[in-house]
Amino acid sequence: MNKIFTRHALLLWLFVMFGALSAWAQGRSVSGTVTSSTGDEPLPGVAIRVQGTTTGTVTDLDGRYQIQVPSDAAVLVFSYVGFNTQEITVGNRTTINIKLAEDVETLGEVVVVGYGVQEKREVTGSIARVDGDRIAEMPTPSFEAALQGRAAGVQVIQGSGLAGSGSVIKIRGTSAISASGDPLYVVDGVPITQDNFLGGNRGAMNQNPLATINPEDIESVEILKDAGAAAIYGSRGANGVILVTTKRGKSKKGTLNFSTDHGFSGPAVKQEFLNTAELIQLRQEAWENDGNTGPVWLPGFTTAESSSEARAQAIQQALQTNTDWWDETTRTGYLQEYNLSYSKANERLSTFISGSYSDNESFLKGNSYERLSGRVNLDANLAKNFKVTLSSSVSRGINNRVDAAWSGGLGQAMSTALPYYPIYNQDGTFFNDGSNPVRTRELLDWRVRDLRTISNLTLTYTPIKNLNIRAVGGYDYLDSNDDTFSPAELNGSANNNANRYKVWTENYTLSLQADYQLQLENSKLTLLGGTEYQDKTNNFRDFSVVGIENPIYDYEDAEDAGLNQNRQDIDIIRFFSYFGRATYSIKDRYILQGIARVDASSTFGPDNQTGFFPSVSAAWIVSEEGFMQNISQVSMLKLRGSYGLIGTPPGATNLYRGTYIVEGNNPYAGSDVIYPERLPNPGLKWQTTYNTDLGLEFGLFGNRITGELAYYNRLTQDVLVNRANPPSTGFGTYWDNVGEIRNTGVEFEFSSKNLVGNFSWTTNFNIAHNNNEVLSLGDLTPDAAGGGTNDTRVVVGYPVGANYLVRFSGVDPADGLPIWLDAEGYQTKEFSLDHRVIVGDVLPDFTGGISNTFGYGGFDLSFLFTFTKGGNIYDGSAKRQLGKVTDWNMRSEIADRWTGPGDTDAKFPRLTLQNYPGLPDEWQYNSTLFLHDASFLRLRNLSIGYNLPASAAAKIRASTARVSLSAMNLLTFTKYPGDPEIARDFENLQDRNMSPNVTYLTTPQQRSITLGVNLSF
Repeated sequence: MNKIFTRHALLLWLFVMFGALSAWAQGRSVSGTVTSSTGDEPLPGVAIRVQGTTTGTVTDLDGRYQIQVPSDAAVLVFSYVGFNTQEITVGNRTTINIKLAEDVETLGEVVVVGYGVQEKREVTGSIARVDGDRIAEMPTPSFEAALQGRAAGVQVIQGSGLAGSGSVIKIRGTSAISASGDPLYVVDGVPITQDNFLGGNRGAMNQNPLATINPEDIESVEILKDAGAAAIYGSRGANGVILVTTKRGKSKKGTLNFSTDHGFSGPAVKQEFLNTAELIQLRQEAWENDGNTGPVWLPGFTTAESSSEARAQAIQQALQTNTDWWDETTRTGYLQEYNLSYSKANERLSTFISGSYSDNESFLKGNSYERLSGRVNLDANLAKNFKVTLSSSVSRGINNRVDAAWSGGLGQAMSTALPYYPIYNQDGTFFNDGSNPVRTRELLDWRVRDLRTISNLTLTYTPIKNLNIRAVGGYDYLDSNDDTFSPAELNGSANNNANRYKVWTENYTLSLQADYQLQLENSKLTLLGGTEYQDKTNNFRDFSVVGIENPIYDYEDAEDAGLNQNRQDIDIIRFFSYFGRATYSIKDRYILQGIARVDASSTFGPDNQTGFFPSVSAAWIVSEEGFMQNISQVSMLKLRGSYGLIGTPPGATNLYRGTYIVEGNNPYAGSDVIYPERLPNPGLKWQTTYNTDLGLEFGLFGNRITGELAYYNRLTQDVLVNRANPPSTGFGTYWDNVGEIRNTGVEFEFSSKNLVGNFSWTTNFNIAHNNNEVLSLGDLTPDAAGGGTNDTRVVVGYPVGANYLVRFSGVDPADGLPIWLDAEGYQTKEFSLDHRVIVGDVLPDFTGGISNTFGYGGFDLSFLFTFTKGGNIYDGSAKRQLGKVTDWNMRSEIADRWTGPGDTDAKFPRLTLQNYPGLPDEWQYNSTLFLHDASFLRLRNLSIGYNLPASAAAKIRASTARVSLSAMNLLTFTKYPGDPEIARDFENLQDRNMSPNVTYLTTPQQRSITLGVNLSF
C-alpha cells in the first residue's frame, strides 16, 4: 500500500511539473514593474497570471516581470499576500506598471483571545492558531489529536488506535506531579469538562470527554501558551489554554454544504510474536539452560512437577494448535462520516446549522465509536445597539469498548494468550483453561454512552459607541453511562451480572463583561473588565444487578429495574472571579498590555481562599519605524515579551479535607469502627507558575515568509503533590504544596509561500526544545511520589518522572548471564534494586512538524510529517517477553539472544525459566535493557485532492465540488521495535504526568486511508 501511494504521488508531481512547463502560450510579451502604492517600493514575488489560462509568472527581487499574452483582450491578474488583487486588460500595451494597495482587511486579521478578539499585530502574548480545515481533514479519534505537529511547543501524543481515545497534550512542558497537567479547554467561551478520569480507571484507554465534539464544526483553535495570553484564566491557565471557536454564518446567499468520508484502518505498527513451535523451542532452551532434562512443561497444560511423559504428551497436543491471537483480535476497520451544514448571514441574522453522523470502527474487533451531533449558532441584531449570540451543540457518543493493555483484549494477545491455546474446545465451547481474548470479547458487553450539550448565550448591549456590555451564560452538560454485562458463562457463576457506572456533570458559567475602546489621535486604549461565576457538579452513581437477562441499557427505566446502588458521591467545584485587561497602542507600533485576575475557589483550602494572577506584556512593531521603511524585504518585524503569574488548582473540592474509613467487617463492641485515612491540609492552594516569554515575529518579501522565534522560562512553585506518609503514622497520603519545577525552552516556526500563481507551493515548519527540571521537593524523598506501577521517580535535578532503573552493561559471552552496573558504576552479575539510578531522558530533545502543500489548477497535494528527536521509551512489557521466560508469549526480537559460550554479540541474555541472580521476580526486572531511543519521523497525513471546475460542479447543481484521498500514519521511521508514539492506559493523573514515556502492552496507532467528497450548493 505504501508503494501504491508513492507511485501516485510521483505521477501527480510529474504531471504538475509538466503542466507548468508547457503552460506558456504563444503570443506577444508584456513586461513591467509592480510596486507598493504607499512607498513605491518594488514588490518581489507578486503572482501574475493570464485570466482563464494556466499562464503565469512572478516578479523578481526588483518587482519586474515579463509574461506572454495570447491577445489584446487578455486580462492580467496581479495578486500578492497582504495586498488587494488587481485585474488589468492588456489592450495594445507592451509595458504595464502596477501599484498594489495594502489589503486593510488582511492586515487587520484577528485572533481569538480570552474573552474577546485582538488584531494579530497587536497581540503581545504567545498564541498559536490552527485553522479548522487542518483539523477536519484528519480522521483522528478526537479533534485534539489533529493538533499534532501544527504548533511549536505543543506536544500532542495521540492516545492509541482505540476508537474515541484521547490524547496527551503538553504545552511547553509539564509542571505538574499529582495535579492535572492538561490544558484548559474553552469552547465558544465555555470552560468545559475534559477529565479523562472522571469515570475512574476501569480498563482500556480512559474515556475521552472531548470525543463528542464534531471537528467539522470547528472554525479555529487558538492555543494560549504564556502568561501574556493565558493569565486572563488565572488559576487554571498554567498548563496552557485551548480556545475552540466554532463556525458561524458567513454566506450572504446561503450555502448548503455536504461532505462524507469513507475509509479503512489498520495498525500503524505491528509487532511480531512467536508461533507455537517457536515458543516451545525457546521454552525448551530455557529449561535446559536451567540444568533440566527431558521435555519442558507448558503453562495451562503441565507444570514442572509433571512427569516427563505427561510433559511430552502436552507438547504434542500443543503442536496441533497455532492460534494467531493478533489476527483474532484485529481486523480491517471501517470508518464513515456524514456532515450537513447550512450557513447564511445578513445584517440582521447570521445562521450556522449543522448535523453530523460518524461511525469509526477501529482495527480492534468489537471496538467502535459512534457520534451523532447537531449544532445551531445564531447571531441576531435585534436592535441597532443590542445583539444576541447563541452557540449550542448537542451530541451523543456511543463507545463500544473492548479490553486492551493490562485488562485484556489485544493486551492478552500480546502476552498471556499463548499460541497453543485454542479458541474453542472440541465441543464448540470457548476454551477457558488459559487466556482467551476472543471469549471475553464475544461474551462481555461493554458500552459507554455519552450525552453532551455545550451551549453559550451572550447578550450584548452597546449604549454608546465603542462600549459593549455583555451578559454571558454557559452550560456544559455531560451524562455518561458506562455499562457492562457479563453472562454467567463468563463470570463463572450461576447468574448473569450487570453493572452501571454513571457520571453526570453539570457545569454552569455566568459572566458579566464590558469592553471599551478609546481612540485618540496617535494611540488607542482598549479595556476589558468582568466577573465570572462557575459551578460544576460531578455526580457519581454505581449500580449492579444479578440475574438480569440483558444489558442495563436495553431497559427503558434502567434505574428502576431492580438495580442495587453501590455508590453515591457528589463533588461540587466553584470558582468566583474578577478579571481585567488593558491594552494601550501608541502610533500603531508600541503596544502595552496588563492582565489581572482574582480567583476564589472551593478547591482551595480555608487558609488560602483567593489567588491573584497578574501579567504584563509589551510589543514593539519595529517595521513601522522610519529607519525600516527603506528595507523593502522586511514586511513585518515585531518584538514582544511578557511576564506574569498563572496557576493550576487542585482537581477536586475536598482534597484539603481529612478522610475517614468506616470498617464494618470487624466491629468493636458491636459498632462499626471509624478511623482516619487522609490527613487534612487547610492550607492547600493552587500551584503558581511565574512565566517569562520573549518573542520575535517577522515577515519577509511581502509576508511571503513569516515566522516566529520564542524563548520561555516557567518556574512553578507550591507544586501539588499527593504525598506518601511514613507507614508508622498510620496515614496513607495527603495533598500538599511542595517543591519547584522549572521549564525552559526555545520555539521556532515559519511559513513560506515558495511558489505562487497557477502552480503554488507553501511550507510550514515548527520545532521546539523543552528542558524540564525538578528544582526542589522540600522534605520529600524520591519515593514519596511514584509513577503508577512503573519505576519512575521525582528527583531533584531531573525531569518529572525520571526513569529509575538498573543499568544493563551487556551479556557475559561465557555463560550468557546479564551483566549489570551497580550504583557506583562497577560491573556485577547480581541484580539488586539498590543498583537503580536515574537514567535516560523522559522528555524528547526536540518535537515538531513540517507540512508542504502543492497546488496546480484544481489539484492539490499536501503532506505533514511529525517528528520527535531524542528522549527514551521504556518498554514495560518487554521484561516478560524478552529474556525471562514466563507464562507470556515472546516477541521475535528474542532471536538476538545468547545461545552458547562464545556468543559475543547477543543483545539479550540466556533464556531462563528461573530468575537471574539477585532478581526477586520478573515484575522487578526494570533495567535499561528495555530503554529505547524514542526518536521517530512519521508521515502523519498525506492528502491528494481535486476541485472540480465550476462547469462540472454545475451539472450536479453544486457551486463547488471536491474529491480527496487522504492517508494517516502511512509511514513511520524509528529504531524502536514498536509504535514510538505512546500514550498508554494511565492509572491516574500522577501516573499520566510521571510515565509519559512508558509503554505497557499499548495498542498501536491507527493507520487509515480515507476517500472524501465535499459539495456546496
